[in-house]
Amino acid sequence: MSQLRISFLLPLLAFSILALIGAVALYSTLSGSRDPTQLPSVLVDKPAPPTNLSKLVQNNSPVQSSVTLASFRGKPLLVNFFASWCSPCRAEAPALEMLSKRISILGIAYKDRNDDTLQFLKQFGNPFQAIGVDQDGRTGIEWGVYGVPETYLVSADGVVILRHAGPLTRSIIDNTIIPALETLGS
Repeated sequence: MSQLRISFLLPLLAFSILALIGAVALYSTLSGSRDPTQLPSVLVDKPAPPTNLSKLVQNNSPVQSSVTLASFRGKPLLVNFFASWCSPCRAEAPALEMLSKRISILGIAYKDRNDDTLQFLKQFGNPFQAIGVDQDGRTGIEWGVYGVPETYLVSADGVVILRHAGPLTRSIIDNTIIPALETLGS
């Protein structure tokens, strides 16, 4: 009899736990305390990963210099992961151009071919202060990138302030990025 009772109670307990988790998630979404379009980032309020990438080769220049996150220390910075094969990256190009007038942007060409990235920049503009190449995606992994475009706001002292997954829009810039910049004094 007791074995029958355990075999009945165990699935009921598992279902109850799942229902509770679902109820909490639903409540958070409905109350506005959780944005269902954004995945949390473990980097927020932590130092940005040290980033040292090959610089995008332009004009067939044989010089392979590097791009480092440390070279931007002392002023706030946007770090934008993008790719030429990414349709949302094309859509956010005007938003990045607008933001580049207010803050420096480090572009990271994510798993893209050099020629394709150059063609993308020629077609959609180049709002980036510098562009590093993340050919194998390792830097993206260190930053927690799950897809492009993704944008991170980094403070003057190298701490990640916020992360936005997906294309930047006017609404996101006005309601998220600009207020965060203002808290940094930019």
